[in-house]
Amino acid sequence: MFDLLLLFIQDHPCFQNNSNNPQRPVREQLAVFLYRLGRYGNGASLADVARVLGVSEGSVTNYCARCVEAIMSIHDLFVRSMTTEEKETEKAWMDRHLGFTGGHWRNGWVMYDGTIVVLYAQPDHNGDAYYTWKANYGLNLQVISFYAFLTGLT
Repeated sequence: MFDLLLLFIQDHPCFQNNSNNPQRPVREQLAVFLYRLGRYGNGASLADVARVLGVSEGSVTNYCARCVEAIMSIHDLFVRSMTTEEKETEKAWMDRHLGFTGGHWRNGWVMYDGTIVVLYAQPDHNGDAYYTWKANYGLNLQVISFYAFLTGLT
């Protein structure tokens, strides 16, 4: 997957310059970006990433900014909005498997996601309850969209 992502972004103009000091190869910039993206807590700090990878903090910032710009430029190749039919199929699946039925669920008032926000350390109070299947401590993220409820959007 690394090589495929590299193939898609390597020719983006943000990796080109007209300086006497050329940029590091896109492969290295992407590796730094993905390393930082995979860290959390203090391990994701500029100082820590720079120290571990042997580059400057400014380089980490620049590499990450360039990679985000290049990846966002190909966003529409891979991500699209769901059609009305696809949304209805997903809503029907949720109705069958989770038992959420009724207007509030179907109109987007309650949304089920389950994205885990990783915590830096085990919480003091009931800390074991926050231990996840990914062997860290975290909270599930659930988004509630009052806008969708108020406007009737689905």
